[in-house]
Amino acid sequence: LGAQTKSLIDAGHDESQTAMMAEAVILVDGKDRVIGAESKLEAHRGKGKLHRAFSVLLYDMDGRLLLQRRALHKITFPGIWANSCCSHPLYTDDEMELDGDLGVIRAAVRKLEQELGISPLQIPLSSFRLVGRFQYLARMNEEWVESELDHVIVIQSDVDLEINANEVHEIAWVGRDEFADWCAATKQRGEDFAPWFGGICDLFIDKCWPDGNSEIV
Repeated sequence: LGAQTKSLIDAGHDESQTAMMAEAVILVDGKDRVIGAESKLEAHRGKGKLHRAFSVLLYDMDGRLLLQRRALHKITFPGIWANSCCSHPLYTDDEMELDGDLGVIRAAVRKLEQELGISPLQIPLSSFRLVGRFQYLARMNEEWVESELDHVIVIQSDVDLEINANEVHEIAWVGRDEFADWCAATKQRGEDFAPWFGGICDLFIDKCWPDGNSEIV
């Protein structure tokens, strides 16, 4: 894998982003059963290999959804808007645990801290809930593809952010009543949305919004 990641750096890709391409993600079948492990690089290249992923919808106590625009130097789907946080549980015992979707939630806590600087103390494991899973395939170009079985998880909490510019270009807090207008204005500016976020909006988001100051049920 060393030579392959070096070729990415030689092609001008960010070193930190390239290093994470060596992480081992969880290969699954269409029923989310583990069938092996593969580097993030190989799972996202060429035809792609179906692997487990997660997408977090994080709401504050006023019911606003945190959205992030991916850093412009991300290797896959740079500079596009997505949900609060999206990544992959890794092929480790802690992040493969299926009971209560704990492995996925642990991975989400890890990435929320890495990408957005959110302290794990503000997002305890017990505060997350799984709202559903879906499978999608989305090609960025001839080289890169997403082939994922995505676990969509929700949490409502007031959090302190310390944005990691290597991961996140910008953020927005958007309420339910302004979400449609915000999406339309974002598209008018010529900014795109992640294909997986489109799936989340189609399948799940309507039932995820908290009502005012009430908690998600």
